[in-house]
Amino acid sequence: MNRIDKGNYILEVSWGCPSDRYPLHGLFQFDQAKALTDVGEKIVFLALDMRSIRRWRKWGVSFRTRYGIPVCEYSFPYGPFSPEKKYRIQDRGFDRSMAKIERRYGKPGCVHFHGVMEAISGMAYCVERGIPYVITEHITPVEEGEKVHSRMVDAYAHASRIIAVSNRLAEDVRIVYGAHADAVIPNIVDLEIFCRAANDHSEMASFTGDADKQREHDEFVFITAARLVGGKGLSVLLNAFSTLPDTTRLIVMGDGPLKAELEHEAGLLGITDRVSFTGAYLRPEFAGRLQDADCFVLPSESETFGIVYVEAMAAGVPVIATKCGGPEDFVDEFSGILVPVGDVGGLILAMKKMIDSAYKYDRLQISEKCRCRFSPDVIATQIKQVVADALNVYDASSK
Repeated sequence: MNRIDKGNYILEVSWGCPSDRYPLHGLFQFDQAKALTDVGEKIVFLALDMRSIRRWRKWGVSFRTRYGIPVCEYSFPYGPFSPEKKYRIQDRGFDRSMAKIERRYGKPGCVHFHGVMEAISGMAYCVERGIPYVITEHITPVEEGEKVHSRMVDAYAHASRIIAVSNRLAEDVRIVYGAHADAVIPNIVDLEIFCRAANDHSEMASFTGDADKQREHDEFVFITAARLVGGKGLSVLLNAFSTLPDTTRLIVMGDGPLKAELEHEAGLLGITDRVSFTGAYLRPEFAGRLQDADCFVLPSESETFGIVYVEAMAAGVPVIATKCGGPEDFVDEFSGILVPVGDVGGLILAMKKMIDSAYKYDRLQISEKCRCRFSPDVIATQIKQVVADALNVYDASSK
């Protein structure tokens, strides 16, 4: 069991925790827990896993350790229930989990909820025991009925501090819930493997005599990565790509329910020989593909942040993104191009411009600026300060 002083830890509450079987589930939230540990915080991680029965895992409350961090998981196979019933089940799961966590580690000094949908199940616990809590919001507000909405408003109202991962999301939270974000702090991104890809690309370019500038007759590689679902703008991307020269290639990384449909659409557009659908991927494979790519492009309809753009930039790859919420906070003229959502013509122009000018982007500069802004130690330090503020404000109000 990991050494945790009773009452002297932060409880991180998420909707999932990565496992060998599902390595991406709750990955970004757990990355944050790891980063907070690295800057000196004691962390216990609680995952309230309400996925469907098709996602195999052990049900009920269980404990394990991941990268030295104690992890408690409550898993319940959520079926075709109403939102109200779903959250009642989650409430019971939170209470059962906390009873076991307290026996092992005592009460937390602060609770950090990754989303109001988790906070509604822990608000009463925190208020009754005098524990301050922080909410970091990651997703766009979801309509789940008046009663659930009322619970979300209450959860925000009782929070000691609120963080949003982008300015657009902070505005959405204000409009929908009447809650004001105390800070805008982007998601933590584990950048090491991607920054290494930028350095490897630079060394290879130097070795080959700066071959990036000899592009007139070379193949130009676009790459995208996303879950293949609606809202990612992938049909728009295929249509835009179909207008580009035969010397261009598109790599589509990711899996999802629209994979077969998108492959069929590529066939209808006559670009099957220039488009590769690689399926599900892990970070090392994505970093390796980025090293050989010329531009990352993803015309999403909505992103509260957009981690894949940041990962591409960390690898030094210029990006084409849409003005869909998150990317406006970090994509600029030095790292890529922003286009309106759903604008096929604008996307075509941006992709053609990138073919002509990608070599002008300084890949090492893009990578370094990204590392300075999004690396785990930078973001964890900001979050640590917000938690300290929450504790100070709570202590002052109690006195």
